[in-house]
Amino acid sequence: MKKIFLFFAAVGVFIACDPVHEKIDNGSHITVDELRDMSSVIVDKVQQIANQKTYTAVQGTPITLLDNIDVKDCEGITIYFDPETVADTCWRISISGGAPEKILKKSGYYRYNVPDGATNVSNIAITHIKDTETNSITIKAIYKTFGPKVAPGKEGEYGNVITCQTSAPVNAKWSFSGKEKIGNFASNKMKVDWDENGNLLPTDHIVTLTALCPDGTLLVTEYPVRCDKISNPLVKYYIYGDPNLDPSEEPQPPFTPGAWDAAAMRFSSTEGAHLPTIPDDVYFGLKTLLFDVSDVTPDFDLKVMNGWWSNTYYDHVKWIDGVNELPITQTMADECAKGGEGRDLDLMLYSGSMLLKSVYYEE
Repeated sequence: MKKIFLFFAAVGVFIACDPVHEKIDNGSHITVDELRDMSSVIVDKVQQIANQKTYTAVQGTPITLLDNIDVKDCEGITIYFDPETVADTCWRISISGGAPEKILKKSGYYRYNVPDGATNVSNIAITHIKDTETNSITIKAIYKTFGPKVAPGKEGEYGNVITCQTSAPVNAKWSFSGKEKIGNFASNKMKVDWDENGNLLPTDHIVTLTALCPDGTLLVTEYPVRCDKISNPLVKYYIYGDPNLDPSEEPQPPFTPGAWDAAAMRFSSTEGAHLPTIPDDVYFGLKTLLFDVSDVTPDFDLKVMNGWWSNTYYDHVKWIDGVNELPITQTMADECAKGGEGRDLDLMLYSGSMLLKSVYYEE
């Protein structure tokens, strides 16, 4: 993934560290030691309950993956597929005999959130609803996930969701590798690194707590973290190029924008040539947009502005084949959202070419 701007790509588990201690004698605020005593950084844990196995389906006949699963204290169950074996949208999954849900094409996982108080899942079953040549599927693994309330006392490997809390009398800001959240409580799904074979690479990183005391004193402390497994995968929310569109919906095919064509990549359902208007909650949520592209030429040069040409947010941006990142800033949200000034986010090529396949964000 191309990192053209500051972005996060790591994950965690709390590891003991030696922070820099700051002694403050003014009783109107606390010390860094006191801040740490009143704060916690917890990473969920996972237990693997099934190994890799390939199944071949008969049309309409359920295949049971697991029976009688103890889910006491569990937050969720995550089933991981080999995405290349999810070749169509004909797969369905059912938990404890419940209503079947579609497994998305090329999906790498299915996440089941365990209801509060549940202690048992009677079975997990999958069904292929059509007789096709692509009726085999590979389950890479199945995990149970334990959340922050019970994770510290559970055996297992660490997941990718970090939960932070402080009871200190401060205004708190948490930085998860550049992704900032404000509040005395914060939780974040973290990205992880993978090798070229699609295997997870445990990644070390830092969670930073910045605390503002009532008298204006600023305290900063850090927590080293590491992730071993993915416990709650990031979900892709497509703005354009969704591979799972219903045939009745308007198609969103890949396209090649031309240089100096401001309409080609303007996010506007009325003024743009291809891309729809971005919802306000995406703008004001300060999401990072991900652009999946190919056939990028060496002379590629991109300007990020608004549809009124009244502000340039990023200039002379270079992309490569693959996924390229574009963080939305507060200024972009204020000026581009319909609930702001309504000027629409607009990307324009100075030179070069590429094939835009999809635009999405993850959370």
